[in-house]
Amino acid sequence: MGAPPTHPGRLTDAEVRLAEQYVSVLDFVSRCAQAMDGGDWFYLHDKAGQLEDAAGRLAEIAGETWQEIGAGKPRPRTEVIRAAVVWFGRHYPAARLLHPAEPRREGGGPDVA
Repeated sequence: MGAPPTHPGRLTDAEVRLAEQYVSVLDFVSRCAQAMDGGDWFYLHDKAGQLEDAAGRLAEIAGETWQEIGAGKPRPRTEVIRAAVVWFGRHYPAARLLHPAEPRREGGGPDVA
């Protein structure tokens, strides 16, 4: 079992927007997976629509961030956003799967056969 996630510390406004919206997408991916596992087609329909909205908003925020970078503002810090996603997404299965608290090492580790 990996180490528990730790609070990411201070984030810029752009980093908060990116991390929170991305975690929202992961939340709805998790809910869609839950609906599929349970065969709840109404819930899947409902959450898939919300996933579409969340992904669209993420695209808008990513575009705004890209424009800010083009205007000379600093790039969001990848490692800080990753830590924020791990922290904010700790309750969602898709987030834990895609962004574990301890990233796997390249080339293997104790869980590699």
